[in-house]
Amino acid sequence: MRLPRLVLCTLTLLLALGGLGQAAAQTAEPTPLRVCLNDVPHIPWRMADAQGRIQREGLDFVFLELLARRSGVPVQIALLPWKRCLAELKNGERDVVLSMSHLPEREELGVYPTRRGMVDESLALRHNRYSWYVAKASPLRWDGQHLSGAPTEALRVGVQSGYSIASVVRGLGLTVDEGARTAEANLEKLARGHVQAAALQVNEADRVLRGNPGLAARLRKLQPLLQERAYFTVFSHAYWRRNPRQVLDLWRDIAAVRDSAAYHQAEARALEQAGHTGP
Repeated sequence: MRLPRLVLCTLTLLLALGGLGQAAAQTAEPTPLRVCLNDVPHIPWRMADAQGRIQREGLDFVFLELLARRSGVPVQIALLPWKRCLAELKNGERDVVLSMSHLPEREELGVYPTRRGMVDESLALRHNRYSWYVAKASPLRWDGQHLSGAPTEALRVGVQSGYSIASVVRGLGLTVDEGARTAEANLEKLARGHVQAAALQVNEADRVLRGNPGLAARLRKLQPLLQERAYFTVFSHAYWRRNPRQVLDLWRDIAAVRDSAAYHQAEARALEQAGHTGP
């Protein structure tokens, strides 16, 4: 039985389209990983231009590029206010937040790497140190556990908006002021007497003070350290439910990139250029 020419042409076209569809499926790019980064510059991880505006340059961007190469999963980066990053992680609009420290209450926002029921610091992206900063003439002292020298109820402590160190400060019975998003703004509030202390990441606060001798002359850093915290790559609950095996693989890739020669070389160059002397 001979098929009509129109039917033969239709069948040929359908077979051709089916072959193209199969080839496209085989060569299709993986779905990009939607990553959220804090839009506040944090040198050398997120660089700023001469006006202090964030640029898509720095170690966080190098790290994500190396991760995409190693894992084969492309990344799509959004620069957003920190609290919005956390909100979009929680509702699944973002798959990943980079460089997020652990608090028990943050486990409702996303999934941390764990081992035997505990957060696994061997898979942390990096560690950051926090210190107290006070006015030069302040009577405040820190013994590693208690802040003394003034009545607790009289103290307001500046903390960057949305940062986990605020929970530590509140745990000491102190009032937290999260009105400023940057270390520089908190140091300026401290110098003007709007807060009596600031709890800030050492590398960023010290960088600001090195670049502003007038501000540095009015402030001092208390010893010992307030705290050292591990920072993780945290996945949304929605992404974890869809891709648990891929998340486990990505955490291993993250540790491998963190420890790689390529990243260490980029880190050494960036830290040298930034004049950074500690973790």
